[in-house]
Amino acid sequence: MNFHRFYCERITRLAAELSGAEARHLAQVLRLKAGDKVELFDGSGMVAVAIIKSASGKKVTLQVEDVKVFEKPAQQIILAVSVAKGERFDWLIEKCTELGVDRIVPVLFERTVKQPKNPKIVERWNNIAIAAVKQCRRVFLPQIDKPMILPEAIEILKKDYPQAQLAFGSLSENSKPVLQCGFTGKDMIAFVGPEGGLTGEEENLLRENNAKEVRLADTVLRVETAAMAFAAVLTMQRDAQSL
Repeated sequence: MNFHRFYCERITRLAAELSGAEARHLAQVLRLKAGDKVELFDGSGMVAVAIIKSASGKKVTLQVEDVKVFEKPAQQIILAVSVAKGERFDWLIEKCTELGVDRIVPVLFERTVKQPKNPKIVERWNNIAIAAVKQCRRVFLPQIDKPMILPEAIEILKKDYPQAQLAFGSLSENSKPVLQCGFTGKDMIAFVGPEGGLTGEEENLLRENNAKEVRLADTVLRVETAAMAFAAVLTMQRDAQSL
């Protein structure tokens, strides 16, 4: 049986508590009450079935009945993607979360469309990811970083995933179709540039870090389309290797 799902940062094997938006959604939107069962997830691999003990718009207390702990996939899929304007990046976060991407790094390339500063933008993206995980019944939340420039993204990601394979979208004559690139079971980092393309300096920087030039299509793709194409191909390959 599928229960209503709620994100809970801390779940023990005995009890849990919801507050904020999750409590309001449970009590005021869905109008669940004491005695009803729900499913909780912490975004880090723990999923629990719990019974509501008390519920209000401010706080919900629950008794945990059953807990399962899942392990992360051995291969991590990371997208380092140019920030797109407005709701386009929201859509990218949602769809790549649904497809199973493990980390999304917003990158400010030289030709990235300038964005208005928003100190709460990462919080917004995390809330979009939480909603997507709830809907698609995924177990893990993707990590979403603050926007950063390309050299910083490469440095951080190579440190966090030292054995990873790197790729970037390209229409150059040296690029290979993504399905012919022979990615193995290592962590995979895919760089997606803006519609205006990468500068020569950015391409050289990626090549210097052993990134493969990959062609997703023979046409110029919008940022969110390219990101979703990378996500679909890489998660499909990962799933096939795990069978």
